Amino acid sequence: MAASTKGAILIRMGDEMTTATGFEELYRASHAAMVRLAYLITGSHHAAEEISHDCFVALQPRWGTIDNPLAYLRRSVVNRSRSHLRRLRTVRNAPAEPPAIAFPEEIDETWRVIQQLPERRRTALVLHYYLDLPVNEIATLMKTRPGTVKSLLHRGRETLREKLQ
Repeated sequence: MAASTKGAILIRMGDEMTTATGFEELYRASHAAMVRLAYLITGSHHAAEEISHDCFVALQPRWGTIDNPLAYLRRSVVNRSRSHLRRLRTVRNAPAEPPAIAFPEEIDETWRVIQQLPERRRTALVLHYYLDLPVNEIATLMKTRPGTVKSLLHRGRETLREKLQ
Protein backbone atom coordinates (compact mmCIF):
# COMPACT_ATOMS: atom_id res chain seq x y z
CA MET A 1 0.00 0.00 0.00
CA ALA A 2 1.20 3.49 -0.73
CA ALA A 3 0.05 6.97 0.12
CA SER A 4 1.37 10.34 -0.96
CA THR A 5 2.19 12.93 1.71
CA LYS A 6 3.59 16.31 0.54
CA GLY A 7 5.71 14.79 -2.22
CA ALA A 8 6.72 11.77 -0.14
CA ILE A 9 5.43 8.31 -0.96
CA LEU A 10 4.74 5.88 1.88
CA ILE A 11 5.49 2.32 0.86
CA ARG A 12 4.46 -0.70 2.92
CA MET A 13 7.23 -3.30 2.93
CA GLY A 14 5.79 -6.22 4.90
CA ASP A 15 5.09 -4.85 8.39
CA GLU A 16 7.27 -1.77 7.92
CA MET A 17 6.51 1.54 6.22
CA THR A 18 9.17 3.27 4.11
CA THR A 19 9.09 6.80 2.74
CA ALA A 20 10.36 7.64 -0.74
CA THR A 21 10.71 11.27 -1.82
CA GLY A 22 12.45 10.80 -5.15
CA PHE A 23 12.64 8.44 -8.08
CA GLU A 24 15.83 6.74 -6.87
CA GLU A 25 14.35 6.13 -3.43
CA LEU A 26 11.19 4.69 -4.97
CA TYR A 27 13.35 2.43 -7.13
CA ARG A 28 15.35 1.16 -4.17
CA ALA A 29 12.26 0.67 -2.01
CA SER A 30 10.01 -1.01 -4.57
CA HIS A 31 12.19 -2.66 -7.22
CA ALA A 32 12.15 -6.10 -5.60
CA ALA A 33 8.39 -5.92 -5.04
CA MET A 34 7.78 -4.99 -8.69
CA VAL A 35 9.97 -7.86 -9.90
CA ARG A 36 8.06 -10.25 -7.61
CA LEU A 37 4.74 -8.92 -8.90
CA ALA A 38 5.79 -9.40 -12.53
CA TYR A 39 7.16 -12.87 -11.73
CA LEU A 40 3.93 -13.96 -10.07
CA ILE A 41 1.98 -12.90 -13.17
CA THR A 42 4.37 -14.15 -15.88
CA GLY A 43 6.08 -17.08 -14.16
CA SER A 44 9.41 -16.04 -15.69
CA HIS A 45 12.33 -14.49 -13.79
CA HIS A 46 13.83 -13.08 -16.98
CA ALA A 47 10.55 -11.52 -18.13
CA ALA A 48 9.87 -10.16 -14.64
CA GLU A 49 13.24 -8.38 -14.49
CA GLU A 50 12.79 -6.93 -17.95
CA ILE A 51 9.20 -5.82 -17.35
CA SER A 52 10.07 -4.21 -14.04
CA HIS A 53 13.03 -2.40 -15.55
CA ASP A 54 10.96 -1.16 -18.51
CA CYS A 55 8.27 0.17 -16.16
CA PHE A 56 10.79 2.13 -14.11
CA VAL A 57 12.31 3.53 -17.32
CA ALA A 58 8.85 4.62 -18.49
CA LEU A 59 8.05 6.19 -15.11
CA GLN A 60 11.22 8.27 -14.77
CA PRO A 61 10.50 10.97 -17.40
CA ARG A 62 6.94 11.38 -16.06
CA TRP A 63 7.99 11.51 -12.40
CA GLY A 64 6.83 15.06 -11.69
CA THR A 65 3.47 14.71 -13.43
CA ILE A 66 2.10 11.59 -11.72
CA ASP A 67 0.12 11.97 -8.49
CA ASN A 68 0.76 8.45 -7.20
CA PRO A 69 3.94 7.04 -8.79
CA LEU A 70 3.77 3.73 -6.93
CA ALA A 71 0.22 3.03 -8.12
CA TYR A 72 1.25 4.06 -11.65
CA LEU A 73 4.27 1.74 -11.46
CA ARG A 74 2.21 -1.15 -10.12
CA ARG A 75 -0.41 -0.71 -12.87
CA SER A 76 2.38 -0.55 -15.48
CA VAL A 77 3.91 -3.80 -14.23
CA VAL A 78 0.53 -5.56 -14.31
CA ASN A 79 -0.29 -4.25 -17.81
CA ARG A 80 3.11 -5.13 -19.26
CA SER A 81 3.03 -8.56 -17.65
CA ARG A 82 -0.37 -9.26 -19.18
CA SER A 83 0.87 -8.00 -22.56
CA HIS A 84 3.85 -10.34 -22.28
CA LEU A 85 1.52 -13.29 -21.67
CA ARG A 86 -0.67 -12.29 -24.64
CA ARG A 87 2.40 -12.19 -26.90
CA LEU A 88 3.47 -15.63 -25.70
CA ARG A 89 -0.01 -17.00 -26.32
CA THR A 90 -0.01 -15.52 -29.83
CA VAL A 91 3.35 -17.11 -30.61
CA ARG A 92 2.25 -20.46 -29.21
CA ASN A 93 -0.98 -20.40 -31.22
CA ALA A 94 0.71 -19.36 -34.45
CA PRO A 95 0.70 -22.08 -37.06
CA ALA A 96 3.93 -24.00 -37.39
CA GLU A 97 6.07 -23.45 -40.44
CA PRO A 98 4.87 -25.72 -43.20
CA PRO A 99 7.32 -28.43 -44.16
CA ALA A 100 9.71 -27.47 -46.91
CA ILE A 101 8.61 -28.46 -50.37
CA ALA A 102 10.72 -31.28 -51.74
CA PHE A 103 11.92 -30.52 -55.26
CA PRO A 104 13.69 -32.81 -57.68
CA GLU A 105 17.45 -32.67 -57.27
CA GLU A 106 18.00 -30.49 -60.39
CA ILE A 107 15.63 -27.81 -59.08
CA ASP A 108 17.28 -27.84 -55.65
CA GLU A 109 20.67 -27.25 -57.28
CA THR A 110 19.26 -24.46 -59.45
CA TRP A 111 17.59 -22.82 -56.47
CA ARG A 112 20.85 -22.99 -54.47
CA VAL A 113 22.69 -21.19 -57.30
CA ILE A 114 19.90 -18.60 -57.71
CA GLN A 115 20.08 -17.78 -54.01
CA GLN A 116 23.81 -17.06 -54.38
CA LEU A 117 23.22 -14.44 -57.08
CA PRO A 118 23.42 -10.76 -56.17
CA GLU A 119 20.03 -9.45 -55.02
CA ARG A 120 19.23 -7.34 -58.08
CA ARG A 121 20.05 -10.15 -60.54
CA ARG A 122 18.06 -12.65 -58.50
CA THR A 123 15.09 -10.26 -58.29
CA ALA A 124 15.13 -9.62 -62.04
CA LEU A 125 15.29 -13.36 -62.82
CA VAL A 126 12.47 -14.23 -60.42
CA LEU A 127 10.23 -11.45 -61.73
CA HIS A 128 10.92 -12.42 -65.34
CA TYR A 129 10.79 -16.22 -65.14
CA TYR A 130 8.58 -16.89 -62.14
CA LEU A 131 6.01 -14.09 -62.57
CA ASP A 132 6.52 -13.94 -66.34
CA LEU A 133 6.72 -10.14 -66.29
CA PRO A 134 7.98 -8.16 -69.29
CA VAL A 135 11.18 -6.13 -69.03
CA ASN A 136 9.34 -2.78 -68.85
CA GLU A 137 7.23 -3.87 -65.89
CA ILE A 138 10.29 -5.27 -64.10
CA ALA A 139 12.04 -1.94 -64.66
CA THR A 140 9.11 -0.13 -63.07
CA LEU A 141 9.02 -2.47 -60.07
CA MET A 142 12.77 -2.27 -59.54
CA LYS A 143 12.83 1.50 -60.19
CA THR A 144 15.47 1.23 -62.88
CA ARG A 145 15.74 1.49 -66.68
CA PRO A 146 14.71 -1.36 -69.03
CA GLY A 147 18.29 -1.56 -70.30
CA THR A 148 19.50 -2.22 -66.76
CA VAL A 149 16.93 -5.01 -66.38
CA LYS A 150 18.11 -6.59 -69.64
CA SER A 151 21.68 -6.44 -68.38
CA LEU A 152 20.71 -7.97 -65.01
CA LEU A 153 18.84 -10.79 -66.75
CA HIS A 154 21.73 -11.46 -69.13
CA ARG A 155 24.35 -11.53 -66.35
CA GLY A 156 22.10 -13.66 -64.12
CA ARG A 157 21.57 -16.22 -66.91
CA GLU A 158 25.32 -16.29 -67.63
CA THR A 159 26.12 -16.97 -63.98
CA LEU A 160 23.51 -19.73 -63.86
CA ARG A 161 24.88 -21.28 -67.05
CA GLU A 162 28.45 -21.25 -65.69
CA LYS A 163 27.61 -22.68 -62.28
CA LEU A 164 25.13 -25.32 -63.45
CA GLN A 165 27.39 -26.91 -66.08
